[in-house]
Amino acid sequence: MPLQQKVAIIGVGLLGGSLALALKKRKGIQLVGWNHRASSRRKAAKLLSVAPTFEKAVEGADIIVLCAHSGTITPVLKQLTKLVGPQTLIVDVSSVKGEVVQQASQIPGMNRYFVPCHPMAGKEKSGPSNADDQLYKGRFVFITPLPNTPASLIHRARKLWKNVGAIPIVMNPQTHDRSVALTSHLPHLLASALMNTYETQRHRSPSIRQAVGSGFRDFTRISAGNPAMWADIVEMNAVELKSFLSSFRRSLSVLEKNLRKGRSSYWLSFFKKARASREKL
Repeated sequence: MPLQQKVAIIGVGLLGGSLALALKKRKGIQLVGWNHRASSRRKAAKLLSVAPTFEKAVEGADIIVLCAHSGTITPVLKQLTKLVGPQTLIVDVSSVKGEVVQQASQIPGMNRYFVPCHPMAGKEKSGPSNADDQLYKGRFVFITPLPNTPASLIHRARKLWKNVGAIPIVMNPQTHDRSVALTSHLPHLLASALMNTYETQRHRSPSIRQAVGSGFRDFTRISAGNPAMWADIVEMNAVELKSFLSSFRRSLSVLEKNLRKGRSSYWLSFFKKARASREKL
């Protein structure tokens, strides 16, 4: 990165805060943050300098990182059209890319500034107090450019993520959304559904809490994620998610049939196959 670059992080939560901590290790970077809520700004101020307004945060910025929910990206981009300089790079970290790319492509000239990104990094706990300077290290970051985005702009986005230890991969948004629907969005949906089932049973039989072990905690850990963020994700990636949910429902039907048949040979093969697949991850 050139010396004295200004990097504005809009939405200093877990992802934005972790990026700030990682970039602090780089020389010649002026970090500025902004959060919509005053309480969030006070927490963010423990990690980096917080601007008094959104406009001041992005003023003269070389790089603007939008660390907000998928559904809020387009309105912020529209705000930025009158605020960015000719050399500004804008990236985001939202989990759904197809709709973001489609909407951003309708904003005139946005392909000269905006490079959509999605780092495969996070925790079930949100907020700047959970920021981690190692969060992006060794993690893949998917880059899904708008049509006709200059190669030089994509190169700058790749360099940003490499500077915090991440591994950038360019991918089309449709492939991205289908991939994460299975590996990220469906697991969160299932973990949340299991927790809601557990809560119903707990009210009927409070003693069930004594049966909660490490396996249940591991499986349902991700259900503690930010509800507003996940509501956005499932709505914006509903088509791909419904496809995998239907496939999973068919798998559950097969399991139910084999439970009735009681065939040990099926279950042995089933669990062996699952374990072998898990060990390859």
